Amino acid sequence: MQRRAFIAGAGLTLAAPAIVQAQGEWPGNRPVRIIQPSQAGSPADVYARMFADHFGRVFGGTFVVENRVGGTGSIGTAEVARSAPDGWTLLFTSNTSHVAAPLVLRSVPYDPVKDFVGIAGLYHYPMALIVTPSIPVRTTAEFVAWAKARPEGVNMASVGIGSVGHMMAERFHLAAGFNRVHIPYRGGPSAILAVAQGESDYIFDNIGNSGMFAREGKLRFLSFTGRARQRQMADLPLLSEVGFPGFVEDVWFGVWGPAGLPRPMVEKINAESNRWLASEPILKRMAEGAHTSLAGTPEDFYRYWMEDLKNWQAIVRETGIKME
Repeated sequence: MQRRAFIAGAGLTLAAPAIVQAQGEWPGNRPVRIIQPSQAGSPADVYARMFADHFGRVFGGTFVVENRVGGTGSIGTAEVARSAPDGWTLLFTSNTSHVAAPLVLRSVPYDPVKDFVGIAGLYHYPMALIVTPSIPVRTTAEFVAWAKARPEGVNMASVGIGSVGHMMAERFHLAAGFNRVHIPYRGGPSAILAVAQGESDYIFDNIGNSGMFAREGKLRFLSFTGRARQRQMADLPLLSEVGFPGFVEDVWFGVWGPAGLPRPMVEKINAESNRWLASEPILKRMAEGAHTSLAGTPEDFYRYWMEDLKNWQAIVRETGIKME
C-alpha cells in the first residue's frame, strides 16, 4: 500500500464491515491463531500469551500465539489481512503496524484501515528517553548538549524502521537539533540490550521493556512522553516539562481481525477482552509496566485508533519524516 494513499484516504468515520458467516462453531476443534508480530519474550508477546491462555480457558478451544517478526510488524500484519474473516486468525499488535509504519514507510503490503476490523483496544503506555549509563548525563538537557557536541552523530536504537519508538526518536533529534545514526533492531529485547551494553547511545522505549535494566543500573531513564508523570518514576519529568512540548504520543495495543469478520464474533471477542483486562493478573501486570487499560466497545477502539492516526498524520507533515 502506498503511503500517500493511506494518508489521504483514511477516513475518520466508522466504516461498516461486510458481513460474512463464520464456518462451523468457534473455536471448535481448530486452533485459533493469534499473530503477534514482535519478538518472543517481549512484553507484548507475554501479554499475547496471557490473552491466548485466558481465551482457551473461557471458550475451551486452543488459542496459539505465533510470532511473525519482520518488516516492522508488516509481515505478520499482512498475513492476517490475507486470512479468511472467520475468527480463526486474529492479530495482536500495536499502533506501529496500524498507524506509524504505513504513514512513513514507502509501502506496506496491506491497508491498515480497509483490510481490518478493530475488535478491542487493550492497553497503552508512554515512552521514555533512555540512555546507556556510560554517557555522563543525568537530564534530558545534558543529553542534548552531549549529543550536539558530536557532529558525527550519536547511535540511536529502535525496535524497527517505522515503529512508534523510532518515530518518537526521530522527532526528538530533529527538535533537539543533533545528528544521529539510526540502528534498527528486530525487536525490543535486542534493541534494549544494545543500549544497555553501550552499542547504541539512546532509545525511546517503555518501562515494561526496560525497567528491570534500569533497576540494575544498566539503563538510565531521563524523561517521558505523555500527559502525566509515571507513578513508578515520579521524579522524572515529561518531555513537555523540559522544553519539548507536544510529545504526548504513546504506544497502544489492540486486537484486529480481517475485514469482514462477522459482527457477532467481533462483539464476543470484544466482551471477553474487556473481562480479561479486568482480571487480577492483567491489572497487576499493567500496574507493573505503567500500562493503562483501553477497555471499551469496538466503536471506542475505532475512535481511539482514528484519533491517533490523525495525530501522527500531523507529525509526519510537521517533521517531513519518510523512510525508504
